[in-house]
Amino acid sequence: MFKIGALIGIRQGYFLGRNLYELLREPYLTLRELKESRDKSQIFLISLTALSPLIWYLILRIIYDLIKHGRLILVTGPAFELVVVIEILIFLYLIYWVLMVLKEK
Repeated sequence: MFKIGALIGIRQGYFLGRNLYELLREPYLTLRELKESRDKSQIFLISLTALSPLIWYLILRIIYDLIKHGRLILVTGPAFELVVVIEILIFLYLIYWVLMVLKEK
């Protein structure tokens, strides 16, 4: 049972890496292929990867605040602003290419 799960994980990891590389190289073709294949697991993994800067920031911020202050601090700073700008750029890029694929006839 573990072997099957590991093989599925390796396969999904390989396709995720390939799709992320292809999104940088040929975003239109990659998204069109994902749309045609309806591979929901890869679409989910790409979306999760796009959110990863924000997720990592939140996890590290919680750990840092708990270690340094013993509680969560709700004030944000330049690091948060940088992460938000990165997220906006990633999503603008993805939304643009998704709209181009959906616009196709």
